[in-house]
Amino acid sequence: MGFKFKLGEMVVLAAAQEAGSTPDPSVVTALQLNGYIQIQPVGTPHRLLVEAKDYERFEEEIVELNG
Repeated sequence: MGFKFKLGEMVVLAAAQEAGSTPDPSVVTALQLNGYIQIQPVGTPHRLLVEAKDYERFEEEIVELNG
């Protein structure tokens, strides 16, 4: 059994990206059995348990603004 993502990868909600909106990326923080992953949205301390099939890799560059 292989996993769709690796720890530390950036992912986004696939439906939001297909709709043409700019989705907020999240970092994969844990891999779970039965197709689930734990993610942490960038800029928040919260973690979410989600189905991996609903997410895809984030291919764009993240730019942080200071100030």
